[in-house]
Amino acid sequence: MQIFSFLFDRHLEKTVLAAAIALSVFMLTRPEDSKISAVRSISSFLLYPVGRASDYFTSVEELSAENDWLRERVVSLSYENERLTQFRDERNRLRELLGFRKDSFYEFMPCDVIARSSSRFHHSITVDRGAGSGVRPGMPVVGYRGLAGRVTQVFPSSSRVLLLNNKSVSVSCLVKRSRVVGVLAWERGNRFSLGFVGKEEDVIPGDTLITSGFGRVFPKGFPIGTVVHSTEEKTELSRRVGIVCMTDLNKLEEVFIITGGRDWEGGQAWLELEKSRREGEAEQRNKDGEGGEQ
Repeated sequence: MQIFSFLFDRHLEKTVLAAAIALSVFMLTRPEDSKISAVRSISSFLLYPVGRASDYFTSVEELSAENDWLRERVVSLSYENERLTQFRDERNRLRELLGFRKDSFYEFMPCDVIARSSSRFHHSITVDRGAGSGVRPGMPVVGYRGLAGRVTQVFPSSSRVLLLNNKSVSVSCLVKRSRVVGVLAWERGNRFSLGFVGKEEDVIPGDTLITSGFGRVFPKGFPIGTVVHSTEEKTELSRRVGIVCMTDLNKLEEVFIITGGRDWEGGQAWLELEKSRREGEAEQRNKDGEGGEQ
């Protein structure tokens, strides 16, 4: 330790010079390939902090650009939300004037999938919510992208959900664009067919399929799938329509049980969302104000 203190504290310049000379002599005695490899290693070591600093500033610029884009999206969605709220109020007023029942919003109970059936012909899952959470047989179940199935059996702390990819499940559907009605039936994998569609009906590839609400087994308006082909049967009076389900039923990990409806205006989730949005806008205004003062 005293030797290092003597060399670096009292004779730093001479020590560095001697080390540089020794390194130069060592490099001169090495083969050409070893020289190139050593130079690359030394330059990589010396330039590593510069590269890290460059990556840092690049990431900061990317984060700043992403932050600006998110701010723009928040403002856009805020105005879009206000516009949709006005449409909702107008629609409810018109329904009230015409004597229709007041529109409602659905409540969702999040669940984790804890088991899956091993049968190839009876596709079902078990979720971690049961009678203790208010689950009842017949309640619809949805995934992140659309309809998944319905509850068939309820236990104290779990429930069994029969998925759409079963031959015994039929769902009344509506083509979102043309309002054509048909019945969904599973074929294989994530593929379905839409039955009882007339030969002259307006169904084209790319159309979105939603639940019709007929029979009141499934609520109206939930997305189901997308039309991938629609062809006329030469010997039939019907049209053959192929559907791909929006929800990958073989990879479900989390689902939501629809437990009931509530008014749009009285939704606690809606109020909390509005509160969070306003707090975020106020915080952003404060940050912008502090930045302007500086």
